[in-house]
Amino acid sequence: MMVLGLVVQQEDTVAGVARRLSDQFPAARFARTAAYKNLPILAGRGYVRLIEKGPPNEPTLDRYAGTPEGAKLFHGWLLQPELPPGVRDVLQCKLEFVAREDLLAFIRIVREEEQAYTSTYDIAHTRVRREQRSRLARGKPVDWHVRLRGIQNKDEAMLWSLMSKRLGRLREELEELLGEIPNGAADGG
Repeated sequence: MMVLGLVVQQEDTVAGVARRLSDQFPAARFARTAAYKNLPILAGRGYVRLIEKGPPNEPTLDRYAGTPEGAKLFHGWLLQPELPPGVRDVLQCKLEFVAREDLLAFIRIVREEEQAYTSTYDIAHTRVRREQRSRLARGKPVDWHVRLRGIQNKDEAMLWSLMSKRLGRLREELEELLGEIPNGAADGG
């Protein structure tokens, strides 16, 4: 849907969509090939159309535009709530398989992820504060898109903060569990 949304928003080359996908959604870590794989599929389904073929052997320069059907699909997705949203949390899946002898190593992984989320939050929070100071320094109203981007950045910072706190609590509970295991039992002894 992100690839479709970018093309509905503005016609572009495959390479341009790939770059925008990476620039506009860095935290999502979309595969570098997402635009290359999805645009031909979307075209085959009639959601985008090829408007200009790139030079031979340069499919990255093929230019696509959204179709009315693609715009309709995208806007339907955009305004359709997912309650509750589908969440594929890797740690939740891994917890299902952690063995007693893996617990100490797993706690280290949770701690590293907690630190990564904390660092990511610090970066996002600094960006939000910088935007707010810049807006106040200008003293003029900003257009809605700039304001929306600020709201999005603030929400992103909140998300990283919540994830960091969640992982901190998870780590603490796992450490407590480790403390309850008789000596040697957690490392297989």
